[in-house]
Amino acid sequence: MNGTLPTGRAGTALAAGLLGTSLLAVWFAAAAPLIAWHSDAAAVLAGRRALVERMAALTEMLPALQSATTTSAIGSDAPLLLEGATDAVAAAGLQGTVRDMAGRVGATFFSVETLPAVPTGVYRRIGLRLSLTVPWPVLVRLLQVMKEERPRMVIDDLELHNAQLPMETGEVLLNAVFTVYAFRGGTETRGAQ
Repeated sequence: MNGTLPTGRAGTALAAGLLGTSLLAVWFAAAAPLIAWHSDAAAVLAGRRALVERMAALTEMLPALQSATTTSAIGSDAPLLLEGATDAVAAAGLQGTVRDMAGRVGATFFSVETLPAVPTGVYRRIGLRLSLTVPWPVLVRLLQVMKEERPRMVIDDLELHNAQLPMETGEVLLNAVFTVYAFRGGTETRGAQ
């Protein structure tokens, strides 16, 4: 075998083939990953731009929301917080308010448990665990009244079960157990309880 490379058409074809193979190898080794990385980075950048635009829109809404909370659009002039010098007095007030609301919609609680007060920043969270057996429409009206009344209340841990005894009208009674929270301002010392 002689050690010379082909010349003429065969040499040109071999050179073109080697050049094409080299270019493909460079493409798959460097250019394709760089293009994929660039498109991924562009997608991340587009997502961040969309997030910035959304945050800017929310920031523009903030003054309107703050002014809405300070105007009379909220409702009556009744206080948003529970009144009372101690947690026990505030809990009793909350219990009375909740019983009045229940009486207006035709519900009666068969169990009311006062929960320990929990400090939450500059406020104290006062809670009641309530149990009652009522038809579905009465429960919905009670929850609606609690949502709209003052002081503002939060309903949590709602549990519903069918009662075993149906009503004479054919309505199914529900056993409902839930927690109602309201807040009072100030702090409580150990001796004030």
